[in-house]
Amino acid sequence: MWINQSGQLFGRINVLDFLGLGLALMVALGVIAVQSGFHQTSGQVIKGEGDIQYTILVRNLKTLQPDLFLPGKKLSITIRNQPRGEVPILAVESSPKHASFVMPNGEIKTVVDPSDSHGYDYLVTLGDHAFFTEDGYVTEGIKVKIGLGIEVEGRNYRVPGVIVAVSEAAGKPQAQKP
Repeated sequence: MWINQSGQLFGRINVLDFLGLGLALMVALGVIAVQSGFHQTSGQVIKGEGDIQYTILVRNLKTLQPDLFLPGKKLSITIRNQPRGEVPILAVESSPKHASFVMPNGEIKTVVDPSDSHGYDYLVTLGDHAFFTEDGYVTEGIKVKIGLGIEVEGRNYRVPGVIVAVSEAAGKPQAQKP
């Protein structure tokens, strides 16, 4: 038997002392790994913080109120099924749904879609505060990247969209404190 009745390993080493020594050794190795730069903590990965803006595309929204999104108002957003909270609307571009037709002479003509008079496409630019990392921008623990699905919610609506642009807002980002 490896452990005897008094709880000693090989009759010489107390099991609890052995486990305590192992734990102390693992903590020491963890501290050495972080101090040497072999492993980075989240505080070391963050390069700074500041304001960002991202533009979302909401396609073919059917509505009788084409002015749903107004600059200066706030929206509640959900990114990748994680609620983010409210963010301000910085800018809005909207256009009615269009259709393209090929004319007999080969020319392509684009007009407002006569079969979808209540369909609109929106580009909505939102402002936010984020941490800057080597991997991109992180706001409230959620990475913000082009192509991510996003849901925007106002008083009377909840609609899906996709992030199509992300950039640092005008102004200088705040440097990370060491």
